[in-house]
Amino acid sequence: MFFNEKEGKYNDVSGQFPKKIIVDTLISFSIDAFGLYAIFVTARCKSARQNDPKKNEMLRVEIDGLKLREIPSSEKPQYNKIASSWNGTDLKGLGKTVIFLLPLNKGEHTLSLIPTNGATIEKWSYQPIQNLQQIIFDLNENAEDGNRRPWYTLALINLPLKSFSAEIGVSWNLFDGDDIKLIFDGNIEKNNSSILWKNWIWSARPWQLLTGLKSEQKTFTKNLPQEIHYVELWADKKPMLNQIVLDLGDFRPKRIPTVDDPEWTKNFEDDTEAMLLSRLILGEAENQSREVKIWIASSILNRVNSKAWPNTFHEVILQRKQYDPFKPSNQNFPKITNPFVENASDLRRNNWHECYEVAKKILTGEIPNPTSATHFTGIGVDRDYFIKTYIPQGKFLRKIDDTNFYWSPN
Repeated sequence: MFFNEKEGKYNDVSGQFPKKIIVDTLISFSIDAFGLYAIFVTARCKSARQNDPKKNEMLRVEIDGLKLREIPSSEKPQYNKIASSWNGTDLKGLGKTVIFLLPLNKGEHTLSLIPTNGATIEKWSYQPIQNLQQIIFDLNENAEDGNRRPWYTLALINLPLKSFSAEIGVSWNLFDGDDIKLIFDGNIEKNNSSILWKNWIWSARPWQLLTGLKSEQKTFTKNLPQEIHYVELWADKKPMLNQIVLDLGDFRPKRIPTVDDPEWTKNFEDDTEAMLLSRLILGEAENQSREVKIWIASSILNRVNSKAWPNTFHEVILQRKQYDPFKPSNQNFPKITNPFVENASDLRRNNWHECYEVAKKILTGEIPNPTSATHFTGIGVDRDYFIKTYIPQGKFLRKIDDTNFYWSPN
């Protein structure tokens, strides 16, 4: 599916590529299981000379809102003139493929195609990656005939890179030969065997007019840390890219729980603030009204903003297991660690989504903070006893459904 901003609706794009786009286009897709994925986007952009003299075409891609920038970073961020984007000045109307490698959670995701002055999307696809020590892309593709321009980019998003390997074939074409330039994070891999082709790590020679195509696999050990990395292949003439192999070393993607895939990782520290707050609300007020849920979320926010408690949601919620649902012995512990446990009912799923929506909107300020409450108690806790024993300088604020809310300065 893709979102047409002009028409304000989603449209089915099956079979609609190649497609020229002139406005931002949003493609939605669903992942069945958490893991490492490769997203392929092939597109082309015209230069100002080929198009309107003042309208050089460019294209950039955002995945789930992630805005990639230049490497190494500069004082003024760049988004359109980077390795993972398409720029008509460099491409001159020829095609380029970017392979985005990143962990994706189970559930819905978005691919935003953001053109400047237009771009032609040839195709896009995605696939799961099974073997992280040997990620193999069998491409078997010839470059379009063109001079010294970007052809393939691998965008590794928050991943390490132990080594990169590629099998590439080059030929000599009467007066000129095929060449490939290899760039890691803006640094050109040098060809130490040739002065004339020092920036072209694969290069053809004139005598190949007689011997023909020469394919060679080369491996580059990089040991790059877990960050964002760009690996670029620039093509001159029509080289053949047979295969790319990546080794990520001992890296294993770590799942971050989401609203659609909420099972905990055995460590609540892996949760986002919204996820952790949602678990608390579910455990304390699953069957209570939306107003109770909002007041509970607000009480945590008030603690975070007070000097009497720690200043992070994780510290406030998790310290000394002060909230009963976070105690493993508590009857609500199983449902907060996995709200969808044992084929949870539609009611549970609806309650969970309401808890998440409340948590997210309290965090962003979309729901104004309705109270100064810092404490709450449920059925079975006497109001006067609680004030006298736990918050002697505090006061009772309000009872909503089965929950009493209090304020305390301590």
